[in-house]
Amino acid sequence: MTKDSHHERGRAAAALGLLSLIWGFNWVAMKAGLQHASPFGVGGWRFLFGALSLMPVIRWIGQPLTVPRSEWWVAGLLGLLLAFNFGCTFGALSLGGTGKTAVLVYTMPLWVVILARIFLHERMRPLQWIAVAVAAAGLVVLVDPLHLRGIAGSLLAVAAGLFWGVSVVLVKRWQGRMRTHLLTLTFWQMVLGSAVMLAVNQLLDLRATEWTLEFVGVMAYTSILASTVAWVLFYYALARLPAGIAGLGTLATPVLGVLCAWLAFGERPTPQEALGMIMIGAGIGLLAVPARKAAA
Repeated sequence: MTKDSHHERGRAAAALGLLSLIWGFNWVAMKAGLQHASPFGVGGWRFLFGALSLMPVIRWIGQPLTVPRSEWWVAGLLGLLLAFNFGCTFGALSLGGTGKTAVLVYTMPLWVVILARIFLHERMRPLQWIAVAVAAAGLVVLVDPLHLRGIAGSLLAVAAGLFWGVSVVLVKRWQGRMRTHLLTLTFWQMVLGSAVMLAVNQLLDLRATEWTLEFVGVMAYTSILASTVAWVLFYYALARLPAGIAGLGTLATPVLGVLCAWLAFGERPTPQEALGMIMIGAGIGLLAVPARKAAA
């Protein structure tokens, strides 16, 4: 490895660390936003402003903002899934603990592996079967289905991870067949997802948004830092590091989410919750380990 490439990897690792910090603290910011708006209100405004902040980035890299007519339905479906994902995420945050919600939502890789096996016919390696079993056992321990207290928030968080996993598998299935750049698709996914969430908020006559200084700060953080800046950092790291390492780097996000919630809200996990979180983290970590051929 040359000196320049070593420095490039060092900068990429720093970008990945900063990304994890941004996404980890974002769970605290989203929880704070729920003090001033309904779950659909927070999600809707976040992605509306996130889409607006993504526009100059897309133009800067020389990509169009338009989607070919034949791919409108793709953007629409992904927008709906985004609305379901974050509707469930913010619903879970309003009902349960921040750290616990973060860990359950980040079961997404578990659902991706299972769904890819069913619908994309991807073979699972022995290590992946072990990883799925460990993560699934941790999921049962953390959700604790034998005790109904708080189970609604846990189930919403699991559903959010599942919707996220469905989106990933669909994008993976369509990858290479689409003319739309991924960032342009993300832009329209945010626009349509925010439209759905704000429409639901209006139709159900949910809590009106209180545009306090704190809520404006939350929107700035979640829309600009946790959406646009974070994705730019991720793509920067992904271009300079192996995909497996970049994926493992983002696994620090739910851990930081738990720590940030502990520091900000005093949400200390119980021994059972801590055990479930550790098991899920171990399983997801094993899922991110690439096969020998892929690593080479």
